[in-house]
Amino acid sequence: MFQKSCWNHISFAKKIFRGKTGVAITFVLMSLLLVGCTQDEPQDKNIALIQAYLEYDLNTPNKEAIQAQNEMWKSFEEQQQESSPFSKEYSAYIKDNYGPYFSESGFDKLISRGLTLVFHLAADKYDYQTTVSKIAIEQNKNVPTNYNFTVTIDYEKKGKEKVNAEITGIAILRPGGIEEIKYLGDKKMLRTLLTGE
Repeated sequence: MFQKSCWNHISFAKKIFRGKTGVAITFVLMSLLLVGCTQDEPQDKNIALIQAYLEYDLNTPNKEAIQAQNEMWKSFEEQQQESSPFSKEYSAYIKDNYGPYFSESGFDKLISRGLTLVFHLAADKYDYQTTVSKIAIEQNKNVPTNYNFTVTIDYEKKGKEKVNAEITGIAILRPGGIEEIKYLGDKKMLRTLLTGE
């Protein structure tokens, strides 16, 4: 009788141990899964943010942006003020269209350096169009807040053959969005985009 009782206790202990081990293993696996998913999520959000900005900035010209710029200058000329030409509507347009991509300090830098609508205005002035066909973005392994990107665009000037080109650069991120975008790489293509040469 004693042996049977002892075996029952051992069998019962094995079931408890097996159950606790199974629960513990399940808990550990679920924790690893959640931690893994949590770490990938911000990277995906950053890549999506950079991609959306590059598409906005390099699909040119944006007729709405050109119209906002033209209305701002028309308003300035009509008022013939010596103050800043930026109307409230234009400032709101820039904030609505660039603000969501940038951190607060990044947006301030963008404005102070006059880097808004640069490609759109040049495309309109020099009568060309660019269309983004592919974007590749990769987080820098040494500096995780930096993302290297390569944008493949189709450049087409009216009356000329379409040309494929690559623009490379770095997006520097901070909490709240992009801190800075630096276009690097093919300086000749960037010069063409900015000056129409």
